[in-house]
Amino acid sequence: MNDIRKRRIMIGILGSVLLLSAGCGKKEVTFVQAEENREAEIAPEEAGAEDKKVQLSGEDAYIEKDKDLQEENAGKIFVYVCGAVAAPGVYELSYDARAFQAIERAGGFLPEAYEASLNLAKPLEDGEQLFIPTTEEWEQGEKTAIAGMEEKQAQDGLININTASKEELCTLSGVGESRAESIIAYREANGGFSAIEEIKNVTGIKEGLFSKIKDKIKVK
Repeated sequence: MNDIRKRRIMIGILGSVLLLSAGCGKKEVTFVQAEENREAEIAPEEAGAEDKKVQLSGEDAYIEKDKDLQEENAGKIFVYVCGAVAAPGVYELSYDARAFQAIERAGGFLPEAYEASLNLAKPLEDGEQLFIPTTEEWEQGEKTAIAGMEEKQAQDGLININTASKEELCTLSGVGESRAESIIAYREANGGFSAIEEIKNVTGIKEGLFSKIKDKIKVK
């Protein structure tokens, strides 16, 4: 009887041990499954990021690169400086740069440069070209311009007081810079001259001067 009882006790203990072992194993399996599930949840997000990287190839990548370049170049302009400067070339400047700053970047004027040909305080625009002529080139250009005016006048020998420049008006006898400027100011204020006699309305031009120039001017 005692042997049977002992045997039953041993079987009970063994059964308890087996049950405890099974429980621990189940917990371990549950933990492993939980880890796998967590990785499975993270994986799609990572996969999405990879997909996004793949999508940035080709046209998307070009767009992103172009956007980056635009942001990088925001507030910058490029100006081509050439002619009588030490180092002609294309220079990158800030959007609010002035002409003198572009000249400085190009190494400054050469000794033969005609500096007065350029307004050094003028604002610059993206893609602008600044050409600095030499004094000789400038003088040659002036001579060419004068020759052109003389050739134009030679066609009929008369100066159109409605379109003539200050330099052309100054070729008239008795008309200097101030009177030429007065003629231009009058025609701009009154919409031009309707007849050559109207020039007598300009300050400084009286009958005597008009008689000297009337055969050399026209209005059409």
